[in-house]
Amino acid sequence: MNNTQTNCYSYIRWSSIRQGFGSTLDRQQSIAREVANKHNLALVELKPEKGVSAFKGKNNQKGSTLADFIASVKSGVVERGSWIVVENLDRISREDILKAQRLFMEMLELGITIVTGMDGKVYSGASVINNPMDLMYSIMLCNYSAN
Repeated sequence: MNNTQTNCYSYIRWSSIRQGFGSTLDRQQSIAREVANKHNLALVELKPEKGVSAFKGKNNQKGSTLADFIASVKSGVVERGSWIVVENLDRISREDILKAQRLFMEMLELGITIVTGMDGKVYSGASVINNPMDLMYSIMLCNYSAN
């Protein structure tokens, strides 16, 4: 019997240094802990992206926490089937809908489950295939967030 927990990686980001002086870090960390506890996952805290905008994809460029996470999945360092928790989908991308959706789909195709703390929505490759409304919902959230 395998008693190991699935890892849940917290992806925490905020756009401006000024936001870092508020409650954003504590709020996002709290969300990550709640999600991990609720789903019996082992929380792994990724390095927060402080003052890194997702509007033009800077949070997904080489050397960023998110880009490094995706590279780690591709190389096998992070296991397929792992989860990543974000406060909401605009933490992953605030780019135009095509780029945002491409990144979202890439993560699902790599076997990563994405959960949003704002509403507790769990997205996986299987959930999107079995219920295409999950994909439509994510598109609406990404599109709303980018505007």
